[in-house]
Amino acid sequence: MIEIDGSYLEGGGQIIRTAIAVASVTKQSVRIFNIRKGRDKPGLRPQHLEGITTASRMCNGKTEGLNLNSTEVSYTPGTIKGGRYTIDTKTAGAVSLILQTLVPIGMRADCAVELAIKGGTAVPFSPTIAYFNRVYSSILTEMGVSVDIDIKRHGFYPRGGGEIYARIEPTRIKGLDLIERGQFQAIRVDSVASNHLRSARVAERMVDGFKSIFPESKAQLRYVPADSAGCFVNGWAIYENSVVGTDVLGRVGKRAEDVGKDAALVLREMSETDATIDVWMVDQIVPYMALAAYETRNPSRVKIPRLTKHAETNTWVVEQFLPVKFSVEENVMICRKSTPEAVT
Repeated sequence: MIEIDGSYLEGGGQIIRTAIAVASVTKQSVRIFNIRKGRDKPGLRPQHLEGITTASRMCNGKTEGLNLNSTEVSYTPGTIKGGRYTIDTKTAGAVSLILQTLVPIGMRADCAVELAIKGGTAVPFSPTIAYFNRVYSSILTEMGVSVDIDIKRHGFYPRGGGEIYARIEPTRIKGLDLIERGQFQAIRVDSVASNHLRSARVAERMVDGFKSIFPESKAQLRYVPADSAGCFVNGWAIYENSVVGTDVLGRVGKRAEDVGKDAALVLREMSETDATIDVWMVDQIVPYMALAAYETRNPSRVKIPRLTKHAETNTWVVEQFLPVKFSVEENVMICRKSTPEAVT
């Protein structure tokens, strides 16, 4: 059984998501302890609980210690089965974080996996589902991974109530060699606000703030029904070979124009590097690079803006399961197969 210290380095929920996903794909048992030890609310939160529960259902797995706030979980996966799975966090638990656990598992199922997930689509400390759909899924497409997202309803903190549908096709992952962005094509921005904020013209004002930095950007704005008032801006830069993006949530006391401007400033920072992925995608791509390097026996490479503690933590996690090794050479993150041992 693989032993994972959940307090290692960054010590957050990403350790759980990656460990459960890679354990499922490699069919290795895992024990995770000290889960989120340094957080204000240690242990499993609703999105972690639902992610592991569904992973176990998909894999006919066995779990121990799977309870809300639990700081230790053991998990033994079985055979991955496709089909339809329904998930309801009953909170504003981030649906994008649940997908981080389930997408790698779904791509190894015996048939397509369909996920109906209820929770938060744009909540603090997680990527919005818009970012997942436009940036995360786009990069995965380069590796042969197909994830289709349909946003049925948006959900904001604190009540959540969002709903999305995801379809993951079975696939054999391809290697990644993403070093050059290619020609710049466009900057786009999506401004989304709940109907509660229509009279204050929040969506329009967020676009105004974004366009103060990128006046040439192509914008769309929407007001959506939601249980809680909320808003966000998703901006992304499209290149010939890649997409980099960001999103910023609105909050009480912050001007809508500043929400849009902050999103644009961060996107400009990412665009001024020559990286092929943004700083948030660095840690999220790690499990896929590891699986690709192991299975294809060829290095996977991607140009990054910098190595974050999240990414460093994630590389450590996957190296506990797979005979691979990550390195960073002149801002190129590389994953190589390190030994010939087989993983069943």
